[in-house]
Amino acid sequence: MIKGILFDIGSTLMYFDGKFEDADARGSAAVIAHLNAQKISVPSDFPARFLEQRKMGWKRAEETLIECTVADALAQTLEQLGVGARDGVVTRAVEIYFAQAENSWHAYPDAVATLQTLRARGYRVGAISNADDVGIVHRACARLEFAPYLDPIRSSAEEPRWRKPDPKIFQWAAKLWNLPPREIAYVGDAPRYDIVGAHRAGMRAILIDRGDNAAWQKIPDDKVNDPEWQADAVVEELTEVPTTVSSW
Repeated sequence: MIKGILFDIGSTLMYFDGKFEDADARGSAAVIAHLNAQKISVPSDFPARFLEQRKMGWKRAEETLIECTVADALAQTLEQLGVGARDGVVTRAVEIYFAQAENSWHAYPDAVATLQTLRARGYRVGAISNADDVGIVHRACARLEFAPYLDPIRSSAEEPRWRKPDPKIFQWAAKLWNLPPREIAYVGDAPRYDIVGAHRAGMRAILIDRGDNAAWQKIPDDKVNDPEWQADAVVEELTEVPTTVSSW
């Protein structure tokens, strides 16, 4: 019997309406303005250098399953440029960077109703997200009204920075709930992170497939017959989740 349901957040409970390149350009410009206001001068190629540090961090995170944060990337960029930053400047700069795009994240129409239904039926409900910042996850969940129904809300940027599909981040939630992993289901849109990670932790896995066909949602050719990559159930809408878990 399933007693707890964990959700991915990005592209599962919410979606991004925009282009990363545009959001990054606006965010970098806002960070430069913030740094200049703090009497910290950076060269014109700062945005490219900052983005390159983030890309290097994404690559390391994929290889090590330990999250590399935006704050790390910004601090490393400033260090590379020989620019010192006072305490608090980087933290505030990260908030300013993300503020340029946070309103482009929207809740799927059935997200809040599904969370309400699950909680009303007595399930434990939480969220685990791969994200290179802690604040953006918690702010999004609060703004989009997910937070009242989710406990815990966990970003991979929180120490010790375990990142899906590392089973430790899933097992952390099971321990918090005092539930065996077999009594928990995980819902997500990315087989390589969500399905594989849930299975490695001993949980059931539900794939939400809205037909987006994004690169991260595809199973590699050499894994199509690997049971670890195959969801225990596939749904097209979040409203199907309560019926699915009740059947297990």
